[in-house]
Amino acid sequence: MDRVINSMVGDLQRIRVYPEKGFQIPMEIPDEVWAAFEKLVDWGFTNHLAKV
Repeated sequence: MDRVINSMVGDLQRIRVYPEKGFQIPMEIPDEVWAAFEKLVDWGFTNHLAKV
């Protein structure tokens, strides 16, 4: 379960960061989803985060 959550957190971060780098088109991330992302990062699910 930890591996899946870490992967999902990393994927969501890249959805927000990659458009700035020109790797993909911007996508809207609902505020509730981003708040959940931040909570999961606070809880330590950071293994798959990109270095920004």
